[in-house]
Amino acid sequence: MRALSSSASRRGSGILEVLISMSILALAAVGAVLGMVAATRDVKDGQVLQGRRMLLEARVQRLWLASKVELANQAVPRPALFPPDVALGTTPWQLDPSAPQAGDVGTGAYFRVRPTGQVEPALDVPAGTACNASTPDTVLPRDVYCREILVTKGLPKDLPPAAQAMVPAGSLPFTFWTRAYRKNDNRERATVHHEVFVQ
Repeated sequence: MRALSSSASRRGSGILEVLISMSILALAAVGAVLGMVAATRDVKDGQVLQGRRMLLEARVQRLWLASKVELANQAVPRPALFPPDVALGTTPWQLDPSAPQAGDVGTGAYFRVRPTGQVEPALDVPAGTACNASTPDTVLPRDVYCREILVTKGLPKDLPPAAQAMVPAGSLPFTFWTRAYRKNDNRERATVHHEVFVQ
């Protein structure tokens, strides 16, 4: 009788060991799969971020070739909030008013950034379509990115008194801000770029 109970006890503990081993292996497999999913998402996000940055830099490159007088005339006083901290889709930011041209990502306000990082103008979006979260899904497709611009007088931030001597006397600096974001993004997810021009 004792021999039978001892053998049943060994069989029960063997099954328990197998179940514990399988549970550990299953957890390891789930961890590996989650790691691969996260890595894939990071690669995709990196490509999209590169596309967003290209949107901002392409707009600024066009400005380097254009007359700065008209741009300086658009400059407004710097808002009380640091410009990147101003809510998306609100003044003094405005949708890029430049007329979109097919194949030129330096113009227009609406774009599609493909998962490969390729950027193309979204010419099917009507001018003036709002990009903020209150816009119904039927108006602005979810895959469309918006570009806003802002021109402020002066430098992006006030310089400390010791550094103010670096700005030439009589010069009029102004800052050209651009930011790109997708509908329903928050401020933290928007990509922001600025360039300082001196007239």
